[in-house]
Amino acid sequence: MDYSYSNASSHSVKNQEKYLLDANIWLKILIPKNKLSYKDKSYLAFFERLVNNTKARIVLPALVVSEVINRIIREVYYEKHIISIKRLTPSFVEPDGYYKNVFRNTQDYQIAYNLICDDIKSYNTSIDLISDEFGSTFKFKHVMSNPPINLDFNDYYYYNLCKKRGYFLVTDDKDFWVKDVNIVTMSDTLLNKHIATLITKNSTD
Repeated sequence: MDYSYSNASSHSVKNQEKYLLDANIWLKILIPKNKLSYKDKSYLAFFERLVNNTKARIVLPALVVSEVINRIIREVYYEKHIISIKRLTPSFVEPDGYYKNVFRNTQDYQIAYNLICDDIKSYNTSIDLISDEFGSTFKFKHVMSNPPINLDFNDYYYYNLCKKRGYFLVTDDKDFWVKDVNIVTMSDTLLNKHIATLITKNSTD
């Protein structure tokens, strides 16, 4: 397979297809902005089509769950926690290690963690929890040798997982330029690059 990219706004979800949603997509679903952009609305509409198709599946490895929970807690709930403290104590200065040593032991953290998990579990009828196969299917040579310079470890792992199992990958990461995996996106960068490759290919055929 060469490059394969489809626009999330027009992508048709078919029976038996399986989709791995990147963490940046889950963030748009679980903590949508107050004012949604066209791109955000398109991702949410795609997700709705996906969950409404009872024969299509969302695959969810632990690595994605970890990314999503940690980012939402840090970017949303931790920020609210600090704001509430400063409202009561304006002179408060966040000390080193406060997040790990203090915040994680608070009720705010426990409530945040449970809320996020409940939100994810609310889609359980559409989700298949999957093993990441690290150490079995994927060895050091597969994910820790010569990774593409545009992908971090997690993204490179998702790429290998989708390539191995034939999953569609849904992402808004403009750096996710790869071959051999079906990508669903609203990233103008990725979609325009894909169009350019099709034009080049057609001109040489």
